This record gives sequence, structure tokens and C-alpha cells, in this order.
Amino acid sequence: MAICMLHTGISGEIMDIFWNLGWFFRRHWQRYFFCVLFLVLVSVAELLPPWLIGTLVDDIQAGELSAESIVKPIMLIALTGVLVYIFRNGWRILLFGGAIELGRVMRSRLFHHFTRMSPEFYHRHKTGDLMAHATNDVKAIEATAAEGVLTLVDSVVAGSAVVVAMIWVCGWQMTAVALMPFPVMAWLMFRYASLLHKRFRTAQETFSDLNNRVQESVSGIRAIRAHDLNQAQKAKFRERSEKTNDANLKVASVDALFDPTIAVCVCLSIMGSLGYGAWRISSGLMTVGELTTFTIYLGLLVWPMFAFGWLFNIVERGSASLARLQKLMAEMPDVEDRAVDVQEKPEGNIEFTAQSFTYPGAEQTSLGSLSFKVERGAFVGVCGRTGSGKTTLFRLLLREYDHQEVSIKIGGRSHDSVSLDALRSRFAVVSQEPFLFSATIANNIAFGRPDVSQDEVERVAKLACVHDDILGFTDGYETLLGEKGINLSGGQKQRITIARALLLEADILLFDDAFCSLDMKTEAQILENLMNSDQQKTLILITQRLTNLHQADHLIVLEQGEIAESGSHSELVRSGGWYSRIFQRQAMEITDQKDSVETIESVAVS
Repeated sequence: MAICMLHTGISGEIMDIFWNLGWFFRRHWQRYFFCVLFLVLVSVAELLPPWLIGTLVDDIQAGELSAESIVKPIMLIALTGVLVYIFRNGWRILLFGGAIELGRVMRSRLFHHFTRMSPEFYHRHKTGDLMAHATNDVKAIEATAAEGVLTLVDSVVAGSAVVVAMIWVCGWQMTAVALMPFPVMAWLMFRYASLLHKRFRTAQETFSDLNNRVQESVSGIRAIRAHDLNQAQKAKFRERSEKTNDANLKVASVDALFDPTIAVCVCLSIMGSLGYGAWRISSGLMTVGELTTFTIYLGLLVWPMFAFGWLFNIVERGSASLARLQKLMAEMPDVEDRAVDVQEKPEGNIEFTAQSFTYPGAEQTSLGSLSFKVERGAFVGVCGRTGSGKTTLFRLLLREYDHQEVSIKIGGRSHDSVSLDALRSRFAVVSQEPFLFSATIANNIAFGRPDVSQDEVERVAKLACVHDDILGFTDGYETLLGEKGINLSGGQKQRITIARALLLEADILLFDDAFCSLDMKTEAQILENLMNSDQQKTLILITQRLTNLHQADHLIVLEQGEIAESGSHSELVRSGGWYSRIFQRQAMEITDQKDSVETIESVAVS
């Protein structure tokens, strides 16, 4: 029964995970071939010293030991020690080096997978959970490719070699007595492994949840302090931390069962062997030297037995983590890159036609029937009420979503006829929520083109009206930013992201309310700089400030996902529609503000 369950456990769990990692073992077959060879040589070499020691014991008992007869065994034992040292260093370098390489490959694949996924993927998975997959889960799989291979080979090869040597020295009866406790141990290992699999998976999930809490708390620390939620957040974190701790304690409680169980079984084996061996010696069936050799072999069998238990432990951890990773990697991008080999960058006019568009899982239609054309090098303004579909328009241009009833052509070519990389390389996007990295200001601006000169970085910074602000810092362009640019104002962050976009080799600028943190004067100056720039680019701008759209070549007003108004600035002002009303209201507010400033200045002077 125990042997049957043992076989089921090995074939069902151990072989499954090694089969799933077979692609890596095949790629590095030479590394693993020599690694296994060295492990086998170590196992075989370690069998020689016990036999030599047993021979010496028999010579001592027979009174035949001499100085000449002891030199050869000692030299052989010393030579064996040197060979074992060399082989052990060899397999360690090969095995653990391979595991590190596996971790690198898996993290690279995981990161590549993340970069291919559409926004819906990140709605389903939180950042902390994805980080847990890339750290703890990959680490557990690394352990399988290192300690897992070691314990599998040692438990099978070393264990089998020792058992064969025991049978050869003292016969099958003595060996059978020594191995009697091991079927019970195998059955217990199988039970522990099944329990460990469930508990370790739960522990990994609770760790992901804890990661999410930490990441959200750190990112939202300003909001937490502003609302005086420090104590509440601490209580929530303590609750999740305790839950994670309890889950890990349950894993540790199963871990703690492996070694004591093996130790007890080994002790029972040694007790049985010594008792039965003493009887055989008294009966003249074996010598003291043979019992000595057998006892040492039994000591060598301790490690394969521990390796056997450790193997179940490692495999169950790796299996649970691999299952989590495979589930994540099995998710396909919502947008299929059907032209992955077509790298030619599309150029020319943009033609956008939509019958309707609804976000996945949503009931309300975001875009209705609309159609427009953007000439290459033109400045097009997009405006409308909140929720009218402006940002949806940008997302469709970037192919963050695919829809049969939406057709987009660039230079007469359908945007799904080229690869996503080639398509998106034509766009430089600035959103209303700027994101900066924990690097210098210069590195943030040059993020898309890290090899550009400092002159180029400063050129685009001047276009974005942020050059003077940067020079005002002590370290200038070498100022190191905190997480998400926490040491900058909202307007400075927004202008640095605009500079970063201008540095890209992109023909089309997509600005999604990118001036919301800037004053109107700075916004007007940036737009004027863009209009007068030597590198004329197509600019599509979403904005709620209509007073700066008078320079636009064409304006689109969206209402409930459809085009309500379209034309030049002067045409829309004369039409008396939504655009005209909002523009006049904003122009009046600007006039009132100027009058207020002039009044205050005149009072101050008087």
C-alpha cells in the first residue's frame, strides 16, 4: 500500500513538475548531464571508504594488520576524498548556476508577458500579486530546479547504490531488516506532501494579499495621512500580516514533521540492524568488519532518506508556485498581435470610423457612430463633457482594445495590419496622471531614448517650459526623484512627462488632458512652442480649456460617444453650440481674473 502510494506521489507530482520544466532542462542538457554524472560519481566513490574500513577491522581482529597493509587503504580513502571534493564542487556550480539561469529566464518571460497584456489584465490582478509571482513563486521554482534535482538524484541514485552495496556486503536478509521502517516513512512522506501542497498555496496567496496592502499603502501614503487613517491602515495591515503569519506557521508545522519522522525511522533501522547483526556475528554468519561496513553504509543511507523527504517538500512548493505562474501566463492579451512580424511603421493621415464600442463587461456604450480624419502634421483638439468618450478614443487609437465595429487606418493601412510595437512606436502619449521613475530628471526625460545627448534633453525641456524649473534645483538635471516624482509639484511632473514624450521618435502626440495641472499661460506657451517647433508632429489634444484651442486646425466635440460638433475654432464659436457657450464662459472668467489682478495692483500702488 505504502509503495503504491509512494509511486503515485512520485509520478503524479515529482515527474509532473520536472516534465513541465523539461524545456529548460533540454536547452541546458549538457549542464544537467554533467551535474547528474558528478552526483553519481560522488555516490559511487563514497561506497569505497566503508568497505576499506571494514577490511581493516577484520585484519585487526585477525591480528594481520601491518604498517604496509594500512598504507594502501589510507591512500585510497584520501584519494576518494579529493575526488569527492572536486565532483561536489562541480555539481554545485552546474546545478545552482542552472537554477539561477532558470529564475532569470522565467522572470524575463513573466515581464514580457506583463508588457503584452492590456489594461483589463491589470484590472483583474493587483500589483502586489504580480510582484509575489515574480519573486516568491519564481524562487520556489528555482529551488525545484536546484535542490529538487539534487534530492531526486541523491535519493534515487545514492540510495540505490548504498542498498546494492549493503546487499553485496551482508546479503539481502540483513538489508531487508534495515529497510523495514522505510515503507512506513514513505507513506508518511506522501501524506505530509499532500498537506503541504494545499497549505503552501494558501500561504503564497496570503503573501500576495499582504504585498497588495503594502503597495497600496505606500502609494497612497499622502491620502492616508490627509484623512488621518494611519491607525486604521495599521489595523488592516496587522490583520493581513497575522493571516499571512498563520498561513506560514501552518506550512512550517508540516515542514517540521519531515525530519523527525525520518530520524525516527533511521534510528529504528539502526537498532534493528545492530541487533540482527550482533546475532549473525554470534552465529558466525558475518564478521565484525562486515557489520562495521554495513553500519557505515547505513549512515550513508541517512542523507538519501532526508533527501527523499526534502524532495517531497521542495516539489510541493515548486508545484504550487508553478501552477500559479502557469495560470497567470495562460491568460492571453485581450488584443491579439496578428501582425507580429510586420515591423514597418505606419505613417500618414489617421482615419477613424466607429459604429459603436462598449468596454468588456460594461453595459453602457462608450462610443456610438462617429467618423473623422486627422491630417498628418495637424493639430486636432478633442473636447466635450466628462464621460463623453474622449479617453476611449485615445485607447482605441493605441489599440488597447479591439472591436469589430471600430476601424482605424494610418496612411491608408489598417492599424491591425502591423505589429503592436510598430504601431505604438508612432505615438507619444501624455496622460493627465503623469508617472515618473525613481531616477534623475535627465534619465526620466530620456527614458524612451537613453542614448540621446544632454543638449537634446534640454531642448525638449525648453519646449515643455520646464528647463528653468530644473535649473532651479541644486543638482539641476541630475536631481534624483523620489517614487513617482514625489519631490516635484504636479505641474513640474506633468511638464517633465511632456518633455519625455517630445523626445520620442514618434509622429503623433496624444495629450489626454496633459495640461490639467498647469496654468493657462504655461499651457499656451507649450502649445506655441509645439506649433513653432522644427519637428512638426501630429498633435491630438484632449482638454477642457477651450481658450487655447484657437490654434487648432480642427476641433471635435464629443457628446455621449458621438460627434456633436466639428470644425475650426471660429466655426464652432459662431455656431452657438456647446463649444461656443463653454468658450465664452471661460474667456469671461479669464477677463474677470485679469481685471481683479489689475485692481489689486492699482490698490497696492496707491
